[in-house]
Parts: sequence; structure tokens; C-alpha cells
Amino acid sequence: MMAIKNDVKSKNDDGRREALPASLSAKLRDMLSSRSQAEIAGLMDVSVPTVQRMVSGNSPITIGKLLRLADGLGVPLEKVFSLDGSLPAPEGGIPIHDVSFSAGGGAEIILAGESDQRAMFPLSWLRQQFGKIDNLRMVRVAGDSMHPTIADGEWVIIDLDRTSGPGIFALRLHDQVYIKRLQFQSSRVLAISDNPSHEVFVINLKDRADRDAFQVIGRVVWTGKML
Repeated sequence: MMAIKNDVKSKNDDGRREALPASLSAKLRDMLSSRSQAEIAGLMDVSVPTVQRMVSGNSPITIGKLLRLADGLGVPLEKVFSLDGSLPAPEGGIPIHDVSFSAGGGAEIILAGESDQRAMFPLSWLRQQFGKIDNLRMVRVAGDSMHPTIADGEWVIIDLDRTSGPGIFALRLHDQVYIKRLQFQSSRVLAISDNPSHEVFVINLKDRADRDAFQVIGRVVWTGKML
């Protein structure tokens, strides 16, 4: 699967991460109980005491942690929210696109079309968090350009309807695709990485070649937590 070049700053000051429904948390606890807590802690990038609290039901299992666990166990993403093998209703799915935005490079990408894979999230959660969900797309990030905001290998959700204002966006520049924090100024756009070791891209809106080469694809709205 292709990845996304990461770049976005979270505006969620409390760092809140969305918990899963109780029924799904119970299924996950059953799965966790069959493996060593040290193994699970490593896959989810949490401490062993945190895993112990999850298994006991004293700590919520969040969607971000679930995605890391599924990736580590090799569980197909489209089945993450259906551990018993039956998928939820299709309207709860976000298309997963086989695209990677890699740090230090890019790739041609089209996110508007159909996808054979879907990440099945609880529909009530999707509507509560995003309202309209038809234009949400899920892609994977590869690279460290947005570290520490977005880690290498993280899944992110992009809203194709949101293409302006401050925030982190997927963008096309000279047929390469990136995830960057964008600053829109009067005659230029700055594409900034959170990792200071990566250069800032300057798009000159007065230059026709720059304008033609630049496209905002959509805003990154979720990286395991709301942005």
C-alpha cells in the first residue's frame, strides 16, 4: 500500500482520543487476553500497565491504538471493526486508497474515485465526528516529515471537501503528493513540515507554473485523534 508524506499540526489541545463502543472493546479484550501483554504493548506502542488496564476494562481502547494493533497483527484494516468476520453496513466505511505519501518524495494520487477496500468505522462515531462522510478517504503515511505530529506508518483520514484555512493538508505539487501544514498568504502558500530537518516549500501564486503545479487535495482531519 502506498503511503502519505506527513505534515499537520493538531489543534486539539486536550489530546483526546476517541474511545470505541463497549461491545467492540469487549471483543478486543478477548483477543488481547490470548497474547502476551508485553507483545501487545509493543505493537500498540503503550506500556504494559496500559495493556493491563485495557484487558481489565479499566482503560478504553481507542481507534488509534486499534489500528496500530491491527497493523502489527496483520489484520486487514477493512475487518478491524468486525472481529467476528461480519462487516458492518457499507455506509460506515471509509475508502482506503492504495497510495503512500512518502517523506522525501511523492507519488501521483487520485482519491476521488472508487476503492475496493474500506475501513469500517462505527457509523454513529463517523457522523458524530465528521458530519458528512462521503468525501472522507483513508491513506497511510510513510516518512518522518511530520514527526512528532504524525508518525511514520500512521493511518490518516482526509476530508476532500476541506481545502482552505489553516491546518494540515494533502497536496499535489509538480505531480508529487505530500502531507504538509499549509500557511496561505496573500501571494504565496508555505508548505511546512513539523520536522525541522525538512525544508519549507514556497508556492508562488503569482507564478503561473507554480499555480498550475499546485493543488490542495483535502485536509487531514484524523490521525488516531481529531485534528
